[in-house]
Amino acid sequence: MEILNYLTPINVVTFFLLFIRISSFLSFLPFFNYVNIPMSAKAALSIWLSVLFFPIVPKVTFEINLLNLALAIFNEVTFAFFVGMALQLVFDILKYAAEQISFVMGFTMANVVDPNFGTQSTILSQFFNWIAILIFLSLGGDHLEINFIAKTFQELPFGAFFDYKNVYEYFIVYMSKYFMLGIGLAFPILAISLMSDIIFGMIMKTMPQFNLLVVGFPIKITIAFIVLIVILSSMMVMFTNILNDAFLAVLHFI
Repeated sequence: MEILNYLTPINVVTFFLLFIRISSFLSFLPFFNYVNIPMSAKAALSIWLSVLFFPIVPKVTFEINLLNLALAIFNEVTFAFFVGMALQLVFDILKYAAEQISFVMGFTMANVVDPNFGTQSTILSQFFNWIAILIFLSLGGDHLEINFIAKTFQELPFGAFFDYKNVYEYFIVYMSKYFMLGIGLAFPILAISLMSDIIFGMIMKTMPQFNLLVVGFPIKITIAFIVLIVILSSMMVMFTNILNDAFLAVLHFI
C-alpha cells in the first residue's frame, strides 16, 4: 500500500521525464551513442540512473496533461540532441583532419566500414577515432557527461525550455571554425605533401625517367607517416583543448 500511495501522478510523470532525459542523452552523447554498445545495456543504465537520481531531482511543476507532456518530451529529446551534436563535432573535426591526411597520402580508396556508426571511413579516420576515444575515456569524459546530466536537473527543470539562442550562436560560431580547426590539425602533413609534390615535379623535369608511381608515392607516404608520428601527440593535445571548450560551451545551453 505504501508503494501505491507513492505512485502519485506527479511522481510518475517526474520519473518518466527523468528516464526520457537520461535515455536521450545516452543516445546522443559521444561514446554512449556508439552502436557497438548494446541497446539493452543502454536501457539498463538509463533505468539505473533514473532510479539513482529520482530522490534528488525536483518534481514537475507544470499542469499534467497530454499537450504539456508531449512538449516536455520533445524539449528533453531536442536538448539532448543539440548537446550530443555539439560534443560529437569535436570528434568529427578529428575525422575531417584524418580524411584530409588520407587524401594527400593516397589512402582515400582504402575505405573500411566504421563499426561505431556503420558508415564508410578511411583507415586513418578509424585510427584517429579510436585514439580520440581512448583519450576521451582517460580524461573521464564519460563521467563528465553523467555529471553534466546531473547538473541539468537543478539548472533545467523538466518541461522547461533551454536557451535556443545560445545553441544557435554556438553552432554558427563553431561551424565557422570547423574547417579551420580540421585543416589546422592536418596542416603539417598537407604542407610536407605539397613540398614533396614540388620536389618530385622538379625531379621529373630534370630526370624524365623518374617513375613517380613506383618511387615517388612510397617516399611521399613514408614522409607523411614520419611527420604524423611526430605531430600525433600535439594533435591529441589540441583535441583535448577543443573537447574541454565544448564541455564548457554546452553548459550555456541550459
